[in-house]
Amino acid sequence: MNPHAQLPHLSPWSTPRWRQLVLRLGRQLGLIAEQAPALPPSRRQQLLAAQDRRRAELRRAAELARGR
Repeated sequence: MNPHAQLPHLSPWSTPRWRQLVLRLGRQLGLIAEQAPALPPSRRQQLLAAQDRRRAELRRAAELARGR
């Protein structure tokens, strides 16, 4: 057994608690907008938002085509 075994290094910035504290401090200092999300959107959320935007564009295009 190696007495100098490497422990997995976890960054303290990856923990949700630290992220919340940093966001709160940034908001108090005016560096971060109040409406900024606490976490970046997941890949799934990004894909769903893109689908919603595309559907809205198609709906607007259909309404314009009907209106003419």
